[in-house]
Amino acid sequence: MAIKNVIIHQVRRDKTGEKLTVQLRDTENNIDGLAAVLTEDLLDLFSNASLSIGEFQVLDDKEAQPVFEQKLKKYYDDDAECADFAGLTKELSKRFESILVSKQLTSVKGGFLVFYQYETRGNNWLAVAILNKTDGIDVSKKLDVIASQVLDLKKLHLGAAINLTQWQTEMNSRYIRFRTGLAVEVRDYFEEFIGCQRDKEAAKHETKELKKAIRTFATNNYEFTEDQISGKVNTAHDFITEQQKEGNQILLSQIANRVFPDQPEEFVKEARENFNLPEDIAIHKASLRAYKKISGRGNGIAISFDSDMLGREVEYKDGVLSIKEIPISLKTALEEELAARKKDLDKE
Repeated sequence: MAIKNVIIHQVRRDKTGEKLTVQLRDTENNIDGLAAVLTEDLLDLFSNASLSIGEFQVLDDKEAQPVFEQKLKKYYDDDAECADFAGLTKELSKRFESILVSKQLTSVKGGFLVFYQYETRGNNWLAVAILNKTDGIDVSKKLDVIASQVLDLKKLHLGAAINLTQWQTEMNSRYIRFRTGLAVEVRDYFEEFIGCQRDKEAAKHETKELKKAIRTFATNNYEFTEDQISGKVNTAHDFITEQQKEGNQILLSQIANRVFPDQPEEFVKEARENFNLPEDIAIHKASLRAYKKISGRGNGIAISFDSDMLGREVEYKDGVLSIKEIPISLKTALEEELAARKKDLDKE
């Protein structure tokens, strides 16, 4: 993972009602030197934040292009190369300012708009984070302790990261990760600035992808049997159900600690990078039921299968259970048993 470009603009006010201070750079910030430390923190911003996922869209009009997307098409070629990164970000910063002014959002303080482009796993990303300064402590040349202010890079309050590769190739409609905060006023103006809309199918998608992530991680990192892998999925189901009853958010990191207590950080990393899962996961009730197996035992028969197979590979009607696609191992065992029985009859 490496940052290619970074630039910082300022559109902010210190107090409610004050006029915005606007300061736009003409050239990119130097990635070398002190900015190198900045880039490391920037790369972690979106990894550690609770994010929504979506796409460019103006309300429910899929034909309309938001201003942010129009600017990207103006400056980026088909290989995600930007003709003028400073020029692009200046136009976007002016757009940010115009929304605050036109909406008369005098209580919104804005901040330092940090734009950066980076590459990871063969995909190009463009990110923008709205940051502000936080109080800190510094030491003078005379070793006196003095109050200081530094850019707060530890927590993302407002920001968006666009997967330019997926956006350009239209690989899917989940190419924007964004954080807009809880306040309605802030959420609305920032979503208007980015021109993004939440994925209405996010809950269903994330619930299914979480199950895939758990099964994949359990398969690749442990010598588990199928029953043990299913047990991990079942553990996730019970934990999520428990959290929902208590009214808590469903957090990826907490699921990791419960399901894979010996490798939680490794699981979170794989779930984010390979399955595009955010920290705050939306849960779809029907899809969550598919985590549990339907099973029964008695009269010499033991049957167990994923609940989402019912109605597809497995059908139940009028007391009769039908399996359309039986496991290869079971098919082999049945054929071997029938062949053995035939051989026994032939001997008789």
